Amino acid sequence: MDNTQFAMIEELASLIKDNLYSKHLVLSTEEILVTLLQHSYLDDDDEHDRATTEASRGAAGNTIELQPTSSYNRLLLHRLADIYGFAHESVGEGEDRHLVLQRCPETAMYVVNLPY
Repeated sequence: MDNTQFAMIEELASLIKDNLYSKHLVLSTEEILVTLLQHSYLDDDDEHDRATTEASRGAAGNTIELQPTSSYNRLLLHRLADIYGFAHESVGEGEDRHLVLQRCPETAMYVVNLPY
């Protein structure tokens, strides 16, 4: 394991440990990101896929739009996006504010097996 992989695992573990009450949000979003990085994108008409990820993807398959959430949860998701190298921004107003993530050349995935 190189230093980059170790740093990513350490940051992910810290994010979870420091936010145990938001553990489910972080881990479920991480699962979505890993799935998107591991597999080719399914058709946008795949209703099961949309229900599973609770997110919609851009036409090019490089963008994912997450569901609206609180400002603190968005902060956690911004940190998670940083770990995986996704470009990210919050969009929308009020209760509709949510994150939009985009794959870019720096986006990476390492196999992480943490004892949660």
